[in-house]
Amino acid sequence: MNRESKFVLLHRTDGSGVACRIAQVLFVGKGERGAILNFSGGAQVNVHEDFDEVMALLDGTA
Repeated sequence: MNRESKFVLLHRTDGSGVACRIAQVLFVGKGERGAILNFSGGAQVNVHEDFDEVMALLDGTA
């Protein structure tokens, strides 16, 4: 499976789940309660997982 079709499952800070396509994440930031995934068009998703955990998932090492 190539990077363009891979998804990761994360937990939003409101308790719901979200599937994110790895290739669509522009950059990841650190938030007060976890990581912030930023996408094109100014969209962002706050997730419960910490920054290092998200980076490992996006890198495929987790």
